[in-house]
Amino acid sequence: MSDKIVETSTDKTNYGPNYIGNVIRILDEYTLIVNAGFSRLYKGDKIVVYTIVEPIIDLDGSVLSMYEYPKDVLEVVETNSNYSVCQKKDTKTVDSGVLGSLTLSPLFGVKEERIPLNVNKEDISPLKEVNPQIQIGDPIKLLRPRKK
Repeated sequence: MSDKIVETSTDKTNYGPNYIGNVIRILDEYTLIVNAGFSRLYKGDKIVVYTIVEPIIDLDGSVLSMYEYPKDVLEVVETNSNYSVCQKKDTKTVDSGVLGSLTLSPLFGVKEERIPLNVNKEDISPLKEVNPQIQIGDPIKLLRPRKK
């Protein structure tokens, strides 16, 4: 059996130029298996699970690319010849209640608010809604593609 990767032009057409594989199994709520092995991924690489949403059209009407909605970023924790195991490594601080937040935050009561862009509201054209859940078959790409 050969370890050679066969990639069709349909893959790049359907999933974009940075496509390297797909989610093939969900082991638990932190861990996925993807069909890209050590010829494409290294332990420690970061991958993005994404979905294609719709074309991005330039002012002249030409299609620039397809918009790729990022569902999540995972780290490669194990690679084999034909697949890799990837995990969500992010953590968050869990609020320990009112007393904990008072003792840990000297700026209690300060709230940040986003300042909107000064745009013509008639020009706003949101992208269609997508399912943000990771599913088997979702494409993957490197977070930052390596230079060739």
